[in-house]
Amino acid sequence: MTTTEPPVRPAPRGRSAARAGWDVLRTWTATTPARVWLLTVLCVTTVLGLFASASFTLGQTREGLDVLGRDAGPQAMATTELYLALADMDAKTSDVLLMGTDHDLGSGRDDALEQYEASRKQANEALLHAASLTEGDTVEERNVQEVLEGMGAYEQLATEARLRNDEAEAPPGEVDGQALETYRRATLMMHTELLPKAFNLGLDSSAIVRADHEERQASVAVGLLGVGGAGAAAMLALVALQGFLRVRFRRRFNLPLLGATLLTGALTLGAVLALDTSGGYQREAKEEGLDAAMSLARAQAIATDMQADQSRYLLDPEMADNYQQVYLERAQQVLFRPVNNLEDYYDAVEEVAVSYPELPGRGGAGEDDPGTLGYLGQKAQDAVLPGHEDELAEVLEAYSALQGQDEELRAAAGAGDTEEAIGVRMGITHSEDGAFRDYEQALGDLTDLHEEAFEQGIGRGDAVLAPWLWLLPAGAAALLLLILFGVRPRLTEYR
Repeated sequence: MTTTEPPVRPAPRGRSAARAGWDVLRTWTATTPARVWLLTVLCVTTVLGLFASASFTLGQTREGLDVLGRDAGPQAMATTELYLALADMDAKTSDVLLMGTDHDLGSGRDDALEQYEASRKQANEALLHAASLTEGDTVEERNVQEVLEGMGAYEQLATEARLRNDEAEAPPGEVDGQALETYRRATLMMHTELLPKAFNLGLDSSAIVRADHEERQASVAVGLLGVGGAGAAAMLALVALQGFLRVRFRRRFNLPLLGATLLTGALTLGAVLALDTSGGYQREAKEEGLDAAMSLARAQAIATDMQADQSRYLLDPEMADNYQQVYLERAQQVLFRPVNNLEDYYDAVEEVAVSYPELPGRGGAGEDDPGTLGYLGQKAQDAVLPGHEDELAEVLEAYSALQGQDEELRAAAGAGDTEEAIGVRMGITHSEDGAFRDYEQALGDLTDLHEEAFEQGIGRGDAVLAPWLWLLPAGAAALLLLILFGVRPRLTEYR
């Protein structure tokens, strides 16, 4: 019996071609030139990866400095000053009403109206900054628009109150009834609508700056890891190429590749140090500069509103107790001590000024004493720049003197001596030598220091990054040339 073998089917042409191609590739990669090429491509790829990673991270850091130093940061500072400008407008309106027919009290009526106009312009400029900062945020844009419209309504009421009081020829401290009613409506609008929205705009602008800063810092932190990883990968690839060439070609050193390895390490380390140093300057600019300056600006704004409370206390006897309580509440925001009335507050503030740099309650004096808080309390002391402790001491002394004047004002008013009380009030607000002017000057000097620290931090951060605009691309180009010079002589041996 004859058996027939089944026919052998030829392998599919496609499979045969693929296997043949794989065999050719495997054979080629086993050759020395192919391995040199592959290691060279790996080195070039990792160097380009280092360049791309460092360029991106340096760009992110530079952009963060630009946003903080020239865009959102200054805009946020200007927005914070909106509260100050609005509060000063109301303070000057109350002062003019309190002067009545005596236009020469204190710095005079003309001076008060000039300051009112200056504050109005400052408020408009701050609103423009706020509008640009909140662009795209429907809620905040509406708040800016409402403050702008509210300012117009407030100005109409304030002007009407002044005109009514002038027409009635009301003497100092005796505001015309209709003028007083109109002013009540104006100041109610200011304190229930405009100032709260202005304060919130300042807080929101600070939040925008903080969120952007934190996001960019996190991005740079990730970028630092990327730069370090890319640099390490490039150095390993270069070391691997050198090792292969040393074994196959029996040469102890390849100077171009050794130089490329050293240059890669230098570029990686330099970029990481530049990013870390610039990031540190950026943090200092924000925390020791911008944040501290904005906090002090709020202290000035609230203290300005306290000045209006003094005038309102004198020109509106029916609401005097309310204005006195509001004054204490605002004073506690500026410098907090655990007291419940103004008499105790005067003593507490004086104690703070005398005991500085030690702050009462610091270190835990008991469960009922949380310490010296507020914008001029522990927060301000923690932000004091080295060597400038005396500037904060001057602010605290000026604030204590301001409270001493307030005590005299209320003592005179309580004794029924309205003329004396008005004289004290006009002395406090005098634009040349008043107690509030001294406080503003001391606080302004301290704020200027922090603003200068802000600008210096941004400038130093920029200065650290500036050389890398040319240093990084030049270094990457040099690396590629060194790699070429290192492998080209070896490859020519196989031609």
